[in-house]
Amino acid sequence: MLNAENIDYVQSAINYHFKNQQLLVQAFIRKSFAQENPDVHDNEVLEFYGDEALDLYVTKMMYKKFSKFSDDFFVSEKSEGELTKLKSVYVSKRTLAQCSYNAGFYQYLFLGKSDIANNVQKSQSVNEDLFEAIVGAVAVDCDWDFKTIEHVCETMLSMDSMNSYLCVLVQEKCQSLGFGYPEYVPGIRQPRSLEEWRPHNWWEVRIGCQQGQIAPNPKTGLYDYGIRIAGKFFAGSGKGPFQAKMDAESKALNFLYHEELKRKIKKIDYSNPVSQLHEFVQKEIIMEPIYDFTEYHDKDGNPIWRCNVTLESVPKTFTAEAISKKEVKQEAVLQLLKYFVETEVEESEEWETPTFFVGELSLLSDEEKEKLRKEFDEAKKQLRGNKNDI
Repeated sequence: MLNAENIDYVQSAINYHFKNQQLLVQAFIRKSFAQENPDVHDNEVLEFYGDEALDLYVTKMMYKKFSKFSDDFFVSEKSEGELTKLKSVYVSKRTLAQCSYNAGFYQYLFLGKSDIANNVQKSQSVNEDLFEAIVGAVAVDCDWDFKTIEHVCETMLSMDSMNSYLCVLVQEKCQSLGFGYPEYVPGIRQPRSLEEWRPHNWWEVRIGCQQGQIAPNPKTGLYDYGIRIAGKFFAGSGKGPFQAKMDAESKALNFLYHEELKRKIKKIDYSNPVSQLHEFVQKEIIMEPIYDFTEYHDKDGNPIWRCNVTLESVPKTFTAEAISKKEVKQEAVLQLLKYFVETEVEESEEWETPTFFVGELSLLSDEEKEKLRKEFDEAKKQLRGNKNDI
């Protein structure tokens, strides 16, 4: 159950301190507990308000990321269908539940006898409800100050190591291209002190990066995250693990675009590259590119069009100039298609996977630790080999 020490942990984890801490406590009270204790109220109404606050946050986030005004018209880089799909990923039951579970919040739930008997605290629906109830408690406590809600939602969503629509795209393309599932490699580092470990992890016996602690790079202050696909490694960095993983996924998606388009483009259609690119978009091989047109005049007063074409996850802008808008678009798209067909994606330098000894394992001798390191490295090699055989 949530006690004073745990309240401090939850507030620190979501980066918000309550004026009325009873609201935070209520967010952890399940209906089954309230039914057995009539003097308390459950978290169901807080769930409702948290769901509404989260919906507003995600909608505004997508508006800021994908929308702009052009020639007095409101335009969006994503269609209504794409926005609906992205929103469903951001606020899916799995996403919210994973965030709450990763933070260990389920340990502090107030459960009735029926919930305890059914061991519900680790279920997806219960962790999703808890996520929404905490957001709802924040919304009520700050009297719906949206900047505060926005900050808490961003912090809590970053607790999910699998969040972001890029993750969905990367996994789908890996499967369709026959690469299986991507291997995720977080940049693990030894925390500077025991107190930096989450309380519920302090005494667990663990070894190796898959169960280690994600910590920032002491040299850069940024988090690192890697993705391995078909023997190739792509690393990203960011202010948090979520941002670092998105950066790595963006680089991985660029590689997957290259692989798929090289398989699909038998020959570039120089007569109408725009039509060829549109076909790839319709078949969902790539996402919709973004076109930016500008017009200026040369020294003789002749109109010149410039077109910039960008594609999400591709770290390059393709620019062309011509005397007509149609011609300049064709030339810019031709550059984009050549980029996929004629270039290779550079891999990232892979970092050394550390091995940590926590709890009782930390008492082993140096010789015993070295023996375990070798066993662990050999097990990783065998596991990676088995994955490649699938």
